Amino acid sequence: MDHFKEYFTFIQKFDLRLSEMRDKRKSSKAGPITGLGYSIKHQNPYFSFEFRQRLRILKELALIDIFGVDRKNRNAYLGQTRKLLIQFNRFWENYFNNNPTAGEVYRDDFLLIIELGEIFCTTILEPGKMDVIVTPEFVDDLCDSVREREESLAQFFEEINALENTEEHDTDLRTVEVNPKPLRVRRFPVFTEGIAEQFFRIFKEYFDIQEQPSLFSLLTTNASPKRKLLFNSNGNQLADAFKQLIEGNLIVSCNKAELESWIIAHFRYVSNGHAKSFTAGYLNGIISSDAKICKSPILTVNRKSSGLILVPVGRTKKRSGD
Repeated sequence: MDHFKEYFTFIQKFDLRLSEMRDKRKSSKAGPITGLGYSIKHQNPYFSFEFRQRLRILKELALIDIFGVDRKNRNAYLGQTRKLLIQFNRFWENYFNNNPTAGEVYRDDFLLIIELGEIFCTTILEPGKMDVIVTPEFVDDLCDSVREREESLAQFFEEINALENTEEHDTDLRTVEVNPKPLRVRRFPVFTEGIAEQFFRIFKEYFDIQEQPSLFSLLTTNASPKRKLLFNSNGNQLADAFKQLIEGNLIVSCNKAELESWIIAHFRYVSNGHAKSFTAGYLNGIISSDAKICKSPILTVNRKSSGLILVPVGRTKKRSGD
């Protein structure tokens, strides 16, 4: 199981580095003020082909390890995978609870506040290390790195589950079942009367015009688009909109976890100039937890005498990341 161990170690280890950079929080007549700041761009999949490829190769080798063990031991490894996925949920919840509001700067102890060193393994991060600059660019790179690892782990988990289901199916073909197992129904969000159309009128402004017909079909009939639809703004804005709807009982027929899975299957979003996939932990940190309210929501749910209505919030200038 050497490859499995190497894969799990790689996913959990964040290779923080220090580099000289300008401290934009401070100004001086003598010129720019510089200092040591955190960097993890070398583990950002959008800037490091080597990181992305190594993660992919390690995952494939780990799968070979898992496929070679018996089902009893395989279930133990699945349990470890599930525990690690929960750690990603914890990261995102801490991140959203402590991410500064627009115009504020990141504190030097931001990584300690979000418990990065307790959730994962890190280099050079020490409890008393309070003199290292945390820039928005670094936080964007860190979030990109977390997303890539989480998505890889989720795929790893799904592929093992697929193997388990295949083996169960083969066993079922060799046995006669008097009472066949019921089929699992995958539930999807259904909007209360009139809400899907209201939502679409607000929501469509964040999508390219050629994707808007597919968006309407998805919201009204759950017709899956040929490819994921790109939300041209921060992912937390999309997640917050759906959270408001489900908590206002304007989305029915599914729970929050099922809503999160549905969003992952059908949407991407833009962050730091790149189209990115949603991950379970990222969405869980917004929709299923009590994290901070989105700083720039796209809508609010208002109660009128005629019932609940959706009110658009004016679009603000998009931040470099979320």
